[in-house]
Amino acid sequence: MSDLTDPDIRPLWEAIAARLARGDGPASIKNVTAALSRTGQAMVSGWLARSRRAGSRATPLREVRGGFAVPVPRLLEALGYTPGDLRGLVEAAGVEVPDTAGVRRATEQMRTDINRYAELALPDTPSLTARLCYGISVDTIAERHRLIDALARARALLPLPRPVTLARLAHHCAGDPHYFDLNDNGHGDKLLLLARDLLQAEQPDTPAADRALLARLGMAADRLSQTVLVLGVGATGDGPTDRALNLARADDRPHHLTLHDLTAHPPALDPSRAWLVVENPSVVDEALMRQFDRPIVCTSGTLTAVDHTLLGLARNCGVPLEYSGDLDPAGHAIAAAVRTRYQATIKYMGEATAPESTDGMATPEGPSPDTTVIFQEHPALLDLLLGPCRTDPLAQVVLRGDAARFGQRLRLGPIGAGVRVG
Repeated sequence: MSDLTDPDIRPLWEAIAARLARGDGPASIKNVTAALSRTGQAMVSGWLARSRRAGSRATPLREVRGGFAVPVPRLLEALGYTPGDLRGLVEAAGVEVPDTAGVRRATEQMRTDINRYAELALPDTPSLTARLCYGISVDTIAERHRLIDALARARALLPLPRPVTLARLAHHCAGDPHYFDLNDNGHGDKLLLLARDLLQAEQPDTPAADRALLARLGMAADRLSQTVLVLGVGATGDGPTDRALNLARADDRPHHLTLHDLTAHPPALDPSRAWLVVENPSVVDEALMRQFDRPIVCTSGTLTAVDHTLLGLARNCGVPLEYSGDLDPAGHAIAAAVRTRYQATIKYMGEATAPESTDGMATPEGPSPDTTVIFQEHPALLDLLLGPCRTDPLAQVVLRGDAARFGQRLRLGPIGAGVRVG
């Protein structure tokens, strides 16, 4: 047995142990893949040579993805053992065979118990109860009971007689105001499933639609914390949000619109002037400094509920939209969403971008166009978006050529070398 416990052979026993743990019978295991070292290959090949018939040639181990294919029946024959001895050989080599079959049975029983518990606590929410059975283990069972209890308390209250913030509802149902947050750290996705089941609604396809669905049952989410930055946006109505927009425009100052503004008092937006929609707040600040004379809206790097709501209102009011973001994969993904959903024209984000220097750019993995980032703060892009500024103390790149063609193919040279359009 000394050879059988050699460390170079251990990967073989571990591979067999994994098959046994999976529930495979010893006699049914014909081949296993083991990541053997050169020494391990030589030892196993030597054992297998003992089992070949007289006059037959020894065949080397077959290399496969992940290691070498070892024929288990031939191995047992060469060592003088039977399939019934396989588990004992593995354990004698110091490799434990975990009882995964028992774990699976226990997990299945926990899943059955949770499903029964969820169906009793939430009897009219089939989509939700189906989701609650996923990811059950000994480590998650207590938290899953807590989640079901919290959702059941919410279910008993819905629909609410008057709006209540999501934080208050979460605190009431789970003792934690962030318990139902609509992000990766909260259980807002389960609350959305609850609302879908109760209202027999379709799957929401934007963050704004998520919040609108919750609002139908009286749950107000992020109405004040979610804001969108605008500058020079006009309105034609006489509601509170219209008046606020027009006053900010008259004063030539930026204005933060909340999700509450756009849902409780949606403005009638002025369609006579196209909006420039940008990704970064610094561009709006630069627009102020350059006295930019067009409406400009900032999504702050992503499309949240308030961004979708405002862009949806703009589309419905017939406002022409132009979008420009950072030149990177995330920026292009946002641009595609704005173009498809809100019929925006994409400006200065041509796919043929090929930077020649790293000035103003981040290249985390080299010069590949898939990883190179050109930020909107680059002076050449700012000049295109907002117009050149003679007093800009950071202007290190001079724009030459036709700006319209620049949007199709941007080539950024070294500092002071200018921008070549090709």
